[in-house]
Amino acid sequence: MARLSILALSAAFILPLTAQQSPQHAPDGAIRERIQNITILPTPNAPFTATVTAEWKKLLPDGTTSVLSNHRTVARDSSGRIFEERRAFIPNGDTQQSRITNLQYSDPARHEMYDCHPERRLCVVFQYNAPTSVSLTATNPFPSDLGTTVTKDLGTRNTEGLDTIGSQQITTLRAGAFGNDTPQPIVKEFWYSPHLQINVAVQRFDPRSGQQNFKVGNINLTEPDPKLLTVPADYKLVPTSPYATP
Repeated sequence: MARLSILALSAAFILPLTAQQSPQHAPDGAIRERIQNITILPTPNAPFTATVTAEWKKLLPDGTTSVLSNHRTVARDSSGRIFEERRAFIPNGDTQQSRITNLQYSDPARHEMYDCHPERRLCVVFQYNAPTSVSLTATNPFPSDLGTTVTKDLGTRNTEGLDTIGSQQITTLRAGAFGNDTPQPIVKEFWYSPHLQINVAVQRFDPRSGQQNFKVGNINLTEPDPKLLTVPADYKLVPTSPYATP
């Protein structure tokens, strides 16, 4: 009986330790997806303030869809300085405000871009040398051995009070281009404002990443509040390599 009691007592100490052990493996990597958004260049004499709304639809393996969205404030003044708010994506229909992840300030005169992190009240300073106007040269986004691209003129229309030019670009990826069994289309539709030199509406479908829709709304063509384009005074500035990109 004494021996059995000792064995039982030993088991009582051993079992909890065994249960607490976790699987042993090297640190796991992570999948990071980043959605392409609109591009704002430091175009002078074309000030505006607007809200960019983004919607991202992805097809899930069970046939259902996942829909994420966000909206953010952007602005540019007459000198070409740019402000862009960056926000996290949240489930579509969520009534909560999405979290601000970054505040970005681009200054073409100083050739600097400030990528600011509100949670740390810190801005990393990058070299900034963006062109001041859009290049409308048509280019094939894929090497010719991966697929073919056809572009279609959609005419003109009024979008958010601006005259815009529409175009559609269909790239058909050949079978095997990204492990696909059959040819797959990538369809993009753009509505471009020559005045602001930005795309004010974009629709993209890519079988690899799903459906992405962007719209620039609440457009105000007056000069934005200078405070909106100024890095907060209490943020610490940290320089980085001139070759680094945010």
